Amino acid sequence: MEISGEVKIKNVDKAKEFLSSYQNLINCIPGITEIKGKEFTVRAKIGFLTVETKAQVKSFEFRDNESVSVIEVKGVGVTSTITSRVKVDNDKLIYKIEYDVQVTIKGLEKLVEKQAHKIAEDIITCTKQRIDE
Repeated sequence: MEISGEVKIKNVDKAKEFLSSYQNLINCIPGITEIKGKEFTVRAKIGFLTVETKAQVKSFEFRDNESVSVIEVKGVGVTSTITSRVKVDNDKLIYKIEYDVQVTIKGLEKLVEKQAHKIAEDIITCTKQRIDE
């Protein structure tokens, strides 16, 4: 699954500063209940279920005005690898987020995909808001 797009920003320098830290990315993930360095816990609703997952920033790099991160998420019945690229280009952020999601609980695939899409949108919205503050 892939989500991509662009959003306008007000401050290019602030965007570069914000995107240069994986902690800022983690702090924009909805449902965070605990952060310990590059590891964190997230509570998320998937349909009628509330699940708690453990996640870890496996890699992070900021170079040439682009942030590239790989996050691995493991929860009951769900394993996901999320690769995100966010680039500062003049007055906008150009983003591409790719999800590789495995769901072992039958019937939850569509709900997990829908929730993953919503979380990605929430992260981009949070990033834009923090940059434009």
